[in-house]
Amino acid sequence: MSQRLGKAILIVNGSRLESMPGATIDIGGDARTTQIGANEVLGYTQTPKQSRVEVSVSIRSGISVADLHASDVPITFEGDTGQIWSIAGAWSVDTPVVDSGAGTAKLVYEGPPAEEII
Repeated sequence: MSQRLGKAILIVNGSRLESMPGATIDIGGDARTTQIGANEVLGYTQTPKQSRVEVSVSIRSGISVADLHASDVPITFEGDTGQIWSIAGAWSVDTPVVDSGAGTAKLVYEGPPAEEII
């Protein structure tokens, strides 16, 4: 049997973040909308779509949560299966949400479509 994606490492602006389980990446690219005529399916149209990374990270002393609210930063999303996606010039969408009970901050970044690095 082959290995399946189970863990992810997130690197934001060169800093490796200690991610919690459940990190996600939408690689972006062309979103398609189906066009339906009166009598049949006609095809589709395409519009550009941004990439999006959502992750909760463990917060420890020495981490500036405010610095994670950044723009024009490179992001690397590495799966434990060897797949790597890179987003150039990403930005944080919202301010980080800190959860003191879990000891984490939730981060959401968007940017141009991600490139898969082989």
